[in-house]
Amino acid sequence: MSERMKPILAALVTGMVVNYLGLTYFFGPISASDTPSDPMVPAAASLLVTSILLMFLYDWVVQEMGHAMKAAITVAVSQIILVDVFYLLNGQRGLAAAGASAVLLLVSWSLIGMVYGMLWDRGAEAAG
Repeated sequence: MSERMKPILAALVTGMVVNYLGLTYFFGPISASDTPSDPMVPAAASLLVTSILLMFLYDWVVQEMGHAMKAAITVAVSQIILVDVFYLLNGQRGLAAAGASAVLLLVSWSLIGMVYGMLWDRGAEAAG
């Protein structure tokens, strides 16, 4: 672990500086003046489009990691940190909602990982 501390700390500082500057001078001003509009599509269509995009991301992560369940948990934990932890800490989400969201994300991605893993034919990819 000690050999990884230098890159971890350097990446942490880099991420904090870039995100602070980006939020303060780029995203923040845009977000403050950008009022949400009516939904672009019905809720079912937004769920479908988002799910398709997530599955393409998930498939890519599976191919890179070579393990369906590890990929599923990686995606779930990333979403939990980005949405539930961040929004909870900055006061945009309550503890119960954050907890419920985290549980739902872990359960859904675990099931997605199980199903993908059961149907994934690794041999066909090596042959094709």
